[in-house]
Amino acid sequence: MKPDTRAIILLPLMLISLVTFLHPAAADNGRPCRSEGLSLRLVPNTGWNSTMHVDRDGFLHLDEAATTTLRPHIRGPRGLTYSVATTVGTGHGRRTYDLELDTASSLTWMQCVPIARPFTQVPPPFNPLASPSFRRVSRVSTLCNGPSTRKECEFRATRLDGARVSGVLVNETVAFTDDAEVHGVVIGCAHTTTGFHSHEVLAGVLGLGKQRPSLIWTRLHQHGQDGRFSYCLSGPGHPNRHGFLQFGADVPATGHMRSTKILYVRMTDPEFSPYHVGLTGVSVAGLPLSLPHGRIKELFQRRKLHDGRWSNGCVIDPGTGMTVMIKPAYDLLVHAVEERVRRLGLPKVEGNQYPVCFRGATRAAFEHLPTVTLHLDNDLVLRPQQLFVLVHQDACLTVMPSEHITIIGAMQQVNTRFVYDVAAGRIHFAHEDCHGDMGGQN
Repeated sequence: MKPDTRAIILLPLMLISLVTFLHPAAADNGRPCRSEGLSLRLVPNTGWNSTMHVDRDGFLHLDEAATTTLRPHIRGPRGLTYSVATTVGTGHGRRTYDLELDTASSLTWMQCVPIARPFTQVPPPFNPLASPSFRRVSRVSTLCNGPSTRKECEFRATRLDGARVSGVLVNETVAFTDDAEVHGVVIGCAHTTTGFHSHEVLAGVLGLGKQRPSLIWTRLHQHGQDGRFSYCLSGPGHPNRHGFLQFGADVPATGHMRSTKILYVRMTDPEFSPYHVGLTGVSVAGLPLSLPHGRIKELFQRRKLHDGRWSNGCVIDPGTGMTVMIKPAYDLLVHAVEERVRRLGLPKVEGNQYPVCFRGATRAAFEHLPTVTLHLDNDLVLRPQQLFVLVHQDACLTVMPSEHITIIGAMQQVNTRFVYDVAAGRIHFAHEDCHGDMGGQN
């Protein structure tokens, strides 16, 4: 069952840009690739990230007021954003589109003609009839949303941000370059959407969840390829450079990394198939948050509600702009951070964009801001540069409250290498200077 996500307080999405699925050897600034390896370009969207930069102190600085969000019904600060692009179709129907990366969903979808209520995008919506590789999915497929009176496999999806989409499922070729294609990928041709904000660019969503019919599942189960992918997110400020999202044999070795188990691997709902992990506690500056009788662990456990829906749990998602935490744990976190920062002589102030800010932050105080440790199977330590954004003279905490879920978001993943091994059911992680993973012009 899907959680009631409309009540979830999410922040602006961090969108990962797959400007094109490239064989590294085919890219001007790529790297040699090994067998069955693929590397994608991770390209920051300069329009969305133009209000922020990473200074020499390693902290993210907000250059101007930025209160708009990619999730319209949620009020909050802008997060790091990246655009998504990949090439779909063959022949005269072949087009490259910006797609929003969604690791909580396993279904890739985009606008296709005809469209009942179109949103603006660039280039124009996909015309499946112009692509020779277009095939309809059988209406008896288990991926279809129930029986249909039409001769098509219909789908309906509701995203974490409340956007709704419906249409038909098709098989199509996703092209990385002429010599790097995945055939028979299941794609949702969306004919009706509500609540999806394209920013006049995005054409839809690229689902990288762990279940059928995501690209990861397709590589692993239909093509017998490696079910691993990896990324290392860097902050904005390098408009002519890009990082890589790596697949298969291009994924770095994990021997030096810590890891945690992926939970609920057998979830079969393509609408909601995120990477759950077991979060058992949180520490601030080495001191654990606590509740009577050890109840802190229960706050992060996934549980079933009376109406059958699932709630709580912890998810790792680079598509969420910054971390959100279940409200009781968030309140404990804020109190502990306040106590620590007060000792530095920085008073708490009300921010217009971030609810928890501290006035008078100086370079001398930066190194004394607290760390936060997320107690997974192995600890994930978040450094001050991953926890605070500087707005003028205020240091603001980039963690927000949620009513129903905890999500380790993009800002808390910056300068950390993540390797998702879907077949082994583990996520590996280690601190890394992600600017060293970047290519392109200086």
